[in-house]
Amino acid sequence: MFPIAHIGITALIASLLSLSPLIAIIASQIPDLIDKPLYILGVFPSGRYIGHTLFAIIILTILIYLFSRKKILAISFCFGMLMHLLQDLPYFIPWFYPFKNYEFPKSSFQLNYTLELFLLDITGLTMLIIVYKNNRQLVAEILNLKNTSYEIYKKFCQTVYGKNSKNQFNKNKINKKL
Repeated sequence: MFPIAHIGITALIASLLSLSPLIAIIASQIPDLIDKPLYILGVFPSGRYIGHTLFAIIILTILIYLFSRKKILAISFCFGMLMHLLQDLPYFIPWFYPFKNYEFPKSSFQLNYTLELFLLDITGLTMLIIVYKNNRQLVAEILNLKNTSYEIYKKFCQTVYGKNSKNQFNKNKINKKL
């Protein structure tokens, strides 16, 4: 499936479940952002590798929770990644890799954009437009993305530099402006 279909379908269902649609949308792209570039570069044997596993979902969800300390963000992230895997189900998914060995399909990278994929993308785009027009939470999240990313960066700096990292954080902030 292509990104627009993943985004739209995930946004609609996340919205119906009162999850964070923006976090779910971002998470729905993570498996392909991990696996596809490394497959194209010849590092991974398949376009569905470690990013398309329950192991990746669990590890990344835990990291999101540890950095944000917000259950709704972690749940929304987990949901978005899981939705990606479920939407890829007609194809090979190594659910339990690296704990179970799989014979990964061998094929060269091809971009086959079929009528079926086009229709899925149109459906996904339609769903995304419906969610954007009807879900104030998604619009608010998009508008607050700058503040949210600032808070995540601040938490990250505090984690990396320690709890007394206010001075270090302010130095980073000043250096960014320069």
